[in-house]
Amino acid sequence: MDVTLLGGDKEIGGNKVLVEHKGTRIFLDFGMSFKQAGKFFSEYVQPRKCSSLQDFFKMGLLPDMEGVYREDYLNHMDKPKETRKIDGVFLSHAHADHAQYIHFLRLDIPIFCSETTKVILQVLEETGSNPLSDLVSAYDTFVFYTNKKGSLSRVTRRNPEYVHERDFRVMKPEKKVSIGSLEIEMVPVDHSLPGAAGYIVYSDEGNLVYTGDIRFHGSHQKLSEDFVEKAKKAKPRWLVSEGTRIDTDKKDSEEEVKTKITDLISGAKGLVFVEHPVRDLDRINTMFESAKANNREFVVNPRLAYLVRSLGDLCPFSLDDVKILVPKKSWGLIDKENIDYKLLEQDYSKWERDFIKRDNSVIYSELKKNPGKYVVSMSMWEINQLSDINPENAIWIKSSCEPFDEEMKIDEKRKKNWLRHYKIKEYSAHASGHASGDKIREMIKEINPEKLIPIHTENPELYN
Repeated sequence: MDVTLLGGDKEIGGNKVLVEHKGTRIFLDFGMSFKQAGKFFSEYVQPRKCSSLQDFFKMGLLPDMEGVYREDYLNHMDKPKETRKIDGVFLSHAHADHAQYIHFLRLDIPIFCSETTKVILQVLEETGSNPLSDLVSAYDTFVFYTNKKGSLSRVTRRNPEYVHERDFRVMKPEKKVSIGSLEIEMVPVDHSLPGAAGYIVYSDEGNLVYTGDIRFHGSHQKLSEDFVEKAKKAKPRWLVSEGTRIDTDKKDSEEEVKTKITDLISGAKGLVFVEHPVRDLDRINTMFESAKANNREFVVNPRLAYLVRSLGDLCPFSLDDVKILVPKKSWGLIDKENIDYKLLEQDYSKWERDFIKRDNSVIYSELKKNPGKYVVSMSMWEINQLSDINPENAIWIKSSCEPFDEEMKIDEKRKKNWLRHYKIKEYSAHASGHASGDKIREMIKEINPEKLIPIHTENPELYN
């Protein structure tokens, strides 16, 4: 078996692990490299879609391989038709640095993942404005069709005959999948995103274990402990192990986060704003339960509401358990009396419109009127709503990682300017989505592989 890291080597994220055995070829994850992309691109300078894959190849964002990428993109590059040469992609979870670049893959490559991961990717596609948000389905790009007038028009998602579903295959724990000469088993782990998993790849030359992203201090740490036991029993020849925090033994836990947030809410006089990873449902549930413990209602934005509704029973609480803050948008008609609903809904994207007039929907004026009643999910993307809410005696609880690149640092400075302007005091309560260094070493020792392959770390030398 050959194992090649085509992303995630000496960097945090960008995982693309190519596994080859007797003619069978699979990828473990196919993610975006934030580090490599950040060298050349920013929010304002993006890879050009018109170049198709060329910018991504030239800047080292994607491996230039045959039989891997979408035919519409290859046609636009005047490349000859290729046959598929990848037998499957196995996603550990839906974070961008593990899954974003499936956008570029051939539509006939099977993609395996948990049910929760697929739902999250579907939500990202349906609510996203990112040009790379075609994840679960894709429409033919750089293609023209003959319109009713007999002239040519560009294909868009509004042309259903040109929209194609990817070959997603939901995996269940304990159920192995056979592909060519390999058997692959998905094993759930605890991480800062629901539906996360590691994989065990079985072959006649030895077995491979892939941790994905893993931690042992979250709400579901037993999942990770069970993963280690199962990995140990597989007696792996290879262990591909993440090590985001291999350089620190700092301890934290989700329970400590919950205790601190509950106490901070208890002492708050006005509105409580909470900043958290946007799809970390464990952390969001911590916020929800902390609010409930203080007889406050938890308020979510429409994007989070859409995720909660889409997950259904996979989410620890239901959409009816929370309030939905409908923001002012476009013409700002949400607070106008006697406005025609057809005019109002034009302010919002189609996916947002179901949340405008729900019984549990609120607008800024309700938060302003009853500040001691609510805990509000808030981020840099919605912070301009403070101008409508005009909060007094409010606090802000930051429950997310510290900025790790220049753009994030600039956003953090902007956020602090908003908080200073409204005299909002900021507190911190966070636990990482990744295991500490001592836990990673304990895991490796317990699994006891013949060969260790570090990934998702800037410090591979610290594994020894």
